Amino acid sequence: MKRLFITLSIIGLTSISFAQEGTQATGKQDTTILKNIEVVKEYNPVIKESGKISTMPELKDIKTEKKNSDISVWTVPYPIKPGETQTLDFASVEPEKRKFAKERHAKLGFGNYASFYGDFYTPLFKNEKNILDFSANHNSTFGKVKLTPKLYEELPSELASRATFNDTEGKLSYSHKFKSMKLSTFVLGNYTLFKRYGYDDEKLDLANNGIKETDNDSLKQSYFRLCPNIRFTSNNYLSKWDYDCQVNYQLLKTRDELSEHTIHTILKGSYKFDKSSFNLIYDMHNIIMDLPEGNDIYTFENRETLNNYTMIKLIPSYRFRVELGEINVGVKGTFCINQGKKGSVTPDVYGKVRLIRDLMYVYAGVTGDYTVNNYQKITKENPYISTDTRVEDTYMPIDAYVGLSAKIARRIGMDVHAGYKLIENPYFFVNRYDTLTDRIRNTFDVVYDEKAGLFNAGIRLNYQYMERFNATFIGEFNKWALSNIEEAWHKPKWKMNVQTSYLPTEFLKIRLGYLLETGKRALVKTSNVALPNSHDLFVGADFSLFDWLSFYVNFDNVISQEYENWYGYTCHRFNVMGGASIVF
Repeated sequence: MKRLFITLSIIGLTSISFAQEGTQATGKQDTTILKNIEVVKEYNPVIKESGKISTMPELKDIKTEKKNSDISVWTVPYPIKPGETQTLDFASVEPEKRKFAKERHAKLGFGNYASFYGDFYTPLFKNEKNILDFSANHNSTFGKVKLTPKLYEELPSELASRATFNDTEGKLSYSHKFKSMKLSTFVLGNYTLFKRYGYDDEKLDLANNGIKETDNDSLKQSYFRLCPNIRFTSNNYLSKWDYDCQVNYQLLKTRDELSEHTIHTILKGSYKFDKSSFNLIYDMHNIIMDLPEGNDIYTFENRETLNNYTMIKLIPSYRFRVELGEINVGVKGTFCINQGKKGSVTPDVYGKVRLIRDLMYVYAGVTGDYTVNNYQKITKENPYISTDTRVEDTYMPIDAYVGLSAKIARRIGMDVHAGYKLIENPYFFVNRYDTLTDRIRNTFDVVYDEKAGLFNAGIRLNYQYMERFNATFIGEFNKWALSNIEEAWHKPKWKMNVQTSYLPTEFLKIRLGYLLETGKRALVKTSNVALPNSHDLFVGADFSLFDWLSFYVNFDNVISQEYENWYGYTCHRFNVMGGASIVF
C-alpha cells in the first residue's frame, strides 16, 4: 500500500511538471527577497531577518481569495513550531532603510524563566540559477509556572510546575531555475521536547501533601518531525499554460513510538485566455500509521483498514476578470478511500466588484471544504493532546461570506466582513476525564458535534504614516450554534488585537501591542468552567548600533495577568527577553 501511495504521487507530479519543459521563453531573474525580523510573544519569536533569502515557500493548503475570520485559538503556551500561530507582525530590529545588510545573520536572546532563543541563516552557494542555503532555530524555556488557588479553587496553596519547552529546527533548501520552470526542494528536521505542566488531579494530590513544586519528569512528551519537499513551478510568463506541482512527505514520531507518515501532493494547472482562465487543482493526502503495540487509536467506522487511507480533492474552476472586478466559478469534489467516510461535492464560487476605483471593493463567496486532521496538524494546534486520541476529519458543506474593503482616508484602510459556516463533525478539545476514578488529566481528548453553525464577523483598520508610525486594529466575533454539545470548548467569542510601531529616530524603533480574548469555556469533568479573559500587553524596542549589529528587548504580559490558553495551562506572568542580532 505504501508503494502504491508513493507511486501515485510521483507519477502525478512528474507528468504535469515536465509537460511544459519544451516551452520557449525568457523568464525573470531570481531576486533576493528582503525580510525583516518580527519580534513577537515570549517563547514564540518569528525571525524574518533582513537580507534572508526565500528559496522555497512551505507547502500550503490551497486557499481561495476569501476574507475569513480565524476561529482557532490564537495562542498556545509553547507552540510546537515557532511561526505556526498568528503573530503580532511587529516591526524589524533593523531600521527600515537598512535593507542593504549582508545575507548571513545570527540572533541570540535570553530572558527570565530561563528562556533562550537562537536563529541562524547562511547561503551556502548562490549564483544566477542556483541557491543552496541553511537555517537553524532554537527556542526554549526551563522556568516554572505557578498554579494558584485563584485559578484552581481546590488547591490549598501555590504549586510551582516546571514548564519545560525545547524546540530545535534545521532546514536545508535548494532551488534551481531552468528556462521554463523552477525546481525547489528542502529537507526540514524538527525536534520538540516538553513537559505537561498543567493542573490536574495529580497536581492537587501533591499540593494536599504539602509539596510546593514539581519537575514533572514523568510527564515528558516529544515530537520528531522530518519533512522533505520537492516542487516544480512554471516561470514562462508568455505561455498560456501555468503550473505549480509539489510533493511533501511528513513524518511525525512521538516519544511513545507512534509514527505517522503523510504524503501530501498538490498539482495546480491553468490555461490562460485573454481575460479569463481555466484552472484545475489536484490535492491528495496519503496517511500511513505505525501504531505502538497494543494501541488502537482509531475511532472511525472502518477500523480494520484505517492504518492506511487516502483523501483526494479535485477543484476545477473558471475565473473571469474585467475592469469592474472578477469572479471564480468552480466546485470541490472530495473522495475518501479506506476511511469509512463518504465523498462530497461543494460549490466554490467567489468574486469581487469594484465600487470606486482604488478606493472601495465588495467581495463575497460560497464555498466549502474537507480538512484532513492528521497528527501533524493537531499537535501544532494543541501539543498536549493525548497520543491515543485520533481526531477525525472535518467536512464543511457551506462557507458563505461577504465583505467590504475600502480606503476611508488618505492613510487609513478598512476591511469588514461577515460569514456563516455549516460544519459537520467539528471537534473541540476537552481535558481527559477518567469516569471510573473521577479524576482529570492535563492531556486532552476531543468531543464532536454532529452539526454546527458558526457566524463570524470581523473588522481590520490600519493607519500608516510614512515609515515612522503604523497602527493596526483587528476585532473578531464568533458565535456558535451547536446541536448536541453545550459549548464550543476553548474557542474565544471575542478577539481584539492592537499593534503599533514608532520610529523616533532612524536607529530606534518602539513597539506596543495588546491582545484580548474573551468568552472561552472548558469542560472539566462534567462542569462548564469559564477561562479568565486574557489581556496581554506587549512593549518592545529595537536599537541599531551599527549596520551589522542591533539590540532588542521585549516585555510581554506587562500587567502580569494570570490566564490560560488551555484549561490547566497557565501562562507565564511578566517576562522579558533581550538580545542581539548581527548580519555579516
